[in-house]
Amino acid sequence: MNADAPVVIIGAGPAGATAALALAEAGISSVLLDDNGDAGGQVWRTGAADQGPPLAYTDARGDELRRDLARHGDIIDHRTGHEVVGLFPDLRLWVLAGGETVTSLHPKAVIVATGALEVFAPVPGWTRPGVYGLGGLQALMKTSRAVPDGPVVLGGAGPLLRLVAAQLAALGAEISAVVDAAPWPSPGQVWRLASQPGLLAKGVAFEWGLLRRGIPIHRGSAIVEIAGDDEPDSVLVAPVDETWKPVEGPRRRLAARVVGLGYGVRSNVELTRLAGCEHVFSAPRGGWHATRDPNMETTVENLFLAGDGGGIGGVEVALAEGVIAASAVAQRLGRGDGLKTKAAKARRRLVDLTRFQDALAEWSGVRPGILAGCTEDTIVCRCEDVKRGEIAAAVAAGYTDIGPVKMNTRAGMGLCQGRTCTPAVQAIMASETGTPLAEVGLPTSRAPLRPVPLEALAQLPQDEAAE
Repeated sequence: MNADAPVVIIGAGPAGATAALALAEAGISSVLLDDNGDAGGQVWRTGAADQGPPLAYTDARGDELRRDLARHGDIIDHRTGHEVVGLFPDLRLWVLAGGETVTSLHPKAVIVATGALEVFAPVPGWTRPGVYGLGGLQALMKTSRAVPDGPVVLGGAGPLLRLVAAQLAALGAEISAVVDAAPWPSPGQVWRLASQPGLLAKGVAFEWGLLRRGIPIHRGSAIVEIAGDDEPDSVLVAPVDETWKPVEGPRRRLAARVVGLGYGVRSNVELTRLAGCEHVFSAPRGGWHATRDPNMETTVENLFLAGDGGGIGGVEVALAEGVIAASAVAQRLGRGDGLKTKAAKARRRLVDLTRFQDALAEWSGVRPGILAGCTEDTIVCRCEDVKRGEIAAAVAAGYTDIGPVKMNTRAGMGLCQGRTCTPAVQAIMASETGTPLAEVGLPTSRAPLRPVPLEALAQLPQDEAAE
């Protein structure tokens, strides 16, 4: 790997790959790092056309993006199976290759495009085999056309809930119900969603794909229990209030052998936290994310951020931000004139998308009640088996900052390092203290972000390994 690469892009999803292609257009070489086996990220994950029928509602732009990257292989050094496990304020990176080797890079500029993480709401039984994240179910469909044996119940909120349900149904899965915490969108929300008719039409298509198959959608409701001796055999569905906290009211018991859960996504802030970027909380944009100026530059000089890592916006926003970030980097390197027109068009696109994104977040963005409404005995941190009651007890004992709660309970200290449980831990702390969710901070990030062999760290220069 070229340790003197002028630009390193972290993440080969829509934002990162688009940034690499824009830089290539300006004649600027880049190293494009991604831990997946191919470009596209989760949203445009490569399919398995030889293993079953085509996946419904797929976006051909993912294949186009991969072809474009291949055509520019002389200037884009696309490295798959490479995960960044360290990013420092001086832009040094630690890159884990193949799970065995750690290499240090020190580019002139970095574009972070690591996207988003799923948001899960812990409920009794959610750790059973047969319970998946919605993104995990979709990844299985995309990579192997795997269809779970029914009955299947999907619960959560947001566009991914309906997309996964519609795709599973099109492949022949037995979906007994979709449980949506969000109500019907209001007329005003529909009006603002209609500002992007193409995107609204996609959502209508997902909805129609379920309705024409007779799949019931339980709106304003949530899965509050997953029952079964080992694997799931049923779920309990309850109504929720405006914060999506389960409330008293009619309960439904639905048969379920497989359960999918997901309440949208949140920004992946591991690397930006590690690099020392400033972060802010915005409920409409999925919670905590790094701040940026109009050129997508963070508070760390020459560190840029494109896509959902800077606040949830979806694929269209990610594509525009990738171009803007690339243009800003090119300007910083003195070669940005050729991208000015494209960047101006991308900025106009962002303005056009604002009304749609605000309405979508207002209608189906995750609410804290669903994250904190589980029982005292419900496991919240799956890695360390930490229950809600243990987190509440730590708060009652005076541990009101997330760092001390983590040390007291070990919530977030497991293999995933809080990627799964952090939103729920934050919501429980806010509920127990009566403070706004925005005042509950983020846990500390430390390098390496993932387990790496000691032998691999020993290969780093001595001054870096000591950090």
